[in-house]
Amino acid sequence: MPQRVTRTRMAVLALGLATAFGGSAFAHHAFNMYDNNVYSKMTGTVTNFRWANPHTMIEFMVLGADGKETKWTAECSPTNMLRLHGWTLGSLKAGDKIDFVIHPNRNGANYGLLVSAGFPDGRKLTDKD
Repeated sequence: MPQRVTRTRMAVLALGLATAFGGSAFAHHAFNMYDNNVYSKMTGTVTNFRWANPHTMIEFMVLGADGKETKWTAECSPTNMLRLHGWTLGSLKAGDKIDFVIHPNRNGANYGLLVSAGFPDGRKLTDKD
């Protein structure tokens, strides 16, 4: 009988922890801040590639028609999801010139959700879609 009580207590504890922390993982932020119906294309030079969880981030500079550079940030999936699409820690480095496709932020900020990254040699890495 004491063994059954221990198993029951462990099951209750596990369920409690899953409820307490599992929900926050799903709710850490919504993706409705991005316009998933819009695909913005831009060419930029990578300044920082942060291979990390919960989201890999790419910072890059885009040269505008007016000759001014603008900093952009693309949010990507977690590293384990990117690996499934062929990404690695060394996929991008500062100085790489990349053709980006992103779902832009609805509020007009220079921040978007990465769809793909195209390289000058024709290679392409995808994230969304």
